[in-house]
Amino acid sequence: MSKMERSQTWLVRLLLGAILWLLGLVVWVKVSLGWEARSLSLLTQTVHTLIVAFNTLFGLMMVSSSDQPDGRVIYGHGQRETLLTFILIALLVAGSFGFFGMLLPQVRSVISQTSLPFELRVNSSLLQFLSLVSAIPLGLAGLSGYQARQLHHPILRFTAQQLFVEALLSGVLLLGLWGVWWGVLLLDLLLAIIFYLLCLDRFWQVISWQFPLMVEQTAIAPEALVAIALQIPGVKRCDRARARGIVGQFVYLQMHLIVDRRYEAMTQQIIQNIEAELRRHYGSLQVTFYIRSD
Repeated sequence: MSKMERSQTWLVRLLLGAILWLLGLVVWVKVSLGWEARSLSLLTQTVHTLIVAFNTLFGLMMVSSSDQPDGRVIYGHGQRETLLTFILIALLVAGSFGFFGMLLPQVRSVISQTSLPFELRVNSSLLQFLSLVSAIPLGLAGLSGYQARQLHHPILRFTAQQLFVEALLSGVLLLGLWGVWWGVLLLDLLLAIIFYLLCLDRFWQVISWQFPLMVEQTAIAPEALVAIALQIPGVKRCDRARARGIVGQFVYLQMHLIVDRRYEAMTQQIIQNIEAELRRHYGSLQVTFYIRSD
């Protein structure tokens, strides 16, 4: 990895770490405000923020481990990432039980036209504070989107897309809570149902993004990798080429090369040429080479 690539990787790690920390703060504040206001829509929308935070954590782990493969096993997600995914699933299931436990009494109250089982405590101070907190995902989305374009990094691009959706939902939530403050209490119930359905959809998208990495899906056919390597002058033979990950996100490669004796002094340049050609075809990737002479 060149000095520039190491610098870019460090920047991506720093940015993802900052996003993760700020999203954790947003989740904590929203949970506190939602419990204080007794707002089911605010608590449900916080689940979406939590899903975005989990996905950012996945991305940070991927970037942190991708530049130091162990040289023996090409892998996607390891045990930690898989465990975190199951934790996210467990939280969503537990949250679903809590959601329906709070939702059904409200639905019965609306149908029977009686007062709600608990009083909503939405006020102007809460809304103003929530407006400031909701601006954080929008700022992070703009920053990560800009850096994704500058660095051409797929993980940052995916994170930016999720943050933009989070910012949009936060804006819808604010409008709904303003309506609740003005007396339209039914908005809280309707938004809670909509946000719950959106959380299920977002959760499925995250799993679809991460699952191929967990099962160590073959990303690129070995014969395609061999063909690219053999195009580079000086490469006499290429075998045991393996690839794991997802093309367009991040791919881990392992290649065994035999270099022509006449090109031994140019081995480093040959490696750089192969990496450049692979990135031109498949985007972001990390390669471990095993070099032998004929």
